[in-house]
Amino acid sequence: MRSNHFLDEVSSYIRSKEAKKYIEAELKAHLHQAKTELVKKGYKEDEAEELAVRNMGSPSDIGQKMDKLHRPKIDWKLMSMFLFMSATGLFLFWFLFKDGNSFSVLKQVYSVTGSVVWACVILFFDYRKFQRWGWVFFTMGCLILFQFQFSNVLVNGSPRINIMGLLSVDSIVVLPLFLLAWAGMLQSKKMNVYLAAILYVCSAFLFMFTTNLQAAVLYSLMVAVMVWKSSLNKRKILITAAVLLTTCVSLLLISLKDLRAYQFERLFAFVTPEKFSETSGYMYLKLEKLIGDAGWFGHFGSLGAIDFSNEMMTDFIFVTITYTLGWAGALLIGLLFLWMIWRISRIFQTVKDPFGKMLVSGSFAIFTAQVTVSIGMSLGLLPIMSVSLPFMSYGALSAMINACLFGLVLSVYHKKDIILMKKI
Repeated sequence: MRSNHFLDEVSSYIRSKEAKKYIEAELKAHLHQAKTELVKKGYKEDEAEELAVRNMGSPSDIGQKMDKLHRPKIDWKLMSMFLFMSATGLFLFWFLFKDGNSFSVLKQVYSVTGSVVWACVILFFDYRKFQRWGWVFFTMGCLILFQFQFSNVLVNGSPRINIMGLLSVDSIVVLPLFLLAWAGMLQSKKMNVYLAAILYVCSAFLFMFTTNLQAAVLYSLMVAVMVWKSSLNKRKILITAAVLLTTCVSLLLISLKDLRAYQFERLFAFVTPEKFSETSGYMYLKLEKLIGDAGWFGHFGSLGAIDFSNEMMTDFIFVTITYTLGWAGALLIGLLFLWMIWRISRIFQTVKDPFGKMLVSGSFAIFTAQVTVSIGMSLGLLPIMSVSLPFMSYGALSAMINACLFGLVLSVYHKKDIILMKKI
């Protein structure tokens, strides 16, 4: 059998066009090397080629094995958990609001359905096409943040902008853009620790000008994890981080003299909520009582103590879950989130593509921070801030952002074996 016929037969069993190209090139190189060695031993050209092909083995067996090994894969475990948690959050809303409420169950159905579709679209998109657009994404993110300065719509003191008149969003909407931006920029040969610090400071100031503390915190954690996991010099990263942290603490201490009485009260209410039970400490005490009254199996059939205000279905949804399903149900939800975090970390370890690793590490940081802060403040372990719990909190924006994160992680996993073969 001639080598070209052998390669054609092997390729006929491989379904991925991209994998087929690299497998053909690899096998062709092996055949050429084997043929060259046989010619040196005294075989004629034709005899050496046929013997080299025969020594490779059955083309059908090789083709089927290569197809199974290198075809794009879907992490069905993480995908299944993503769908399960989305369905669980939707069922919770249906149960709480099936008798009618100010919240729209239909709107949440649209949000969850749209987020699932969006995650699937990103999953089957080749994420590598984003890599060369890192600086463009960074510029777009900064320009969008700058637009918040001109917004006349304020919600809890934070400006919002409308997207085509359909959705009102705060500055957290740009996190996926900055995720793609930093993943791409950290692959640039021009990038170094000092340039990264300058870019972070400039963009962080834009976040702070939107008075959206939670977005600034999530963004800072994302950048910190991605820079640390990059190929930049670790010693310079630590020194630069220490300088930035010292500067921030110094500015914070200086600004304390300008804080007003009610702002000091909010700070102290977290430590001693009983002293401010009628003002800033009221919500801390309320959450503590609901958690304490939940019991192991909750109040699934009697929800009179939950007032279903906006906060109880968005920022404090974990308290509602605990009161409804009990500590046992809350523990189960917490363990499922912990498994998802562990699974993303495992994917990070298996990915070899530097750009893909940056996307997974940034997604890991944002998702883990949301879960940790949301559950932590619901349990009284962290100060109250407006952070949604993925899959559970009401609203389209949170659903779409987390769909983007999981879509990117699944997309990286989808291509990881092909990219590994390409490097080999």
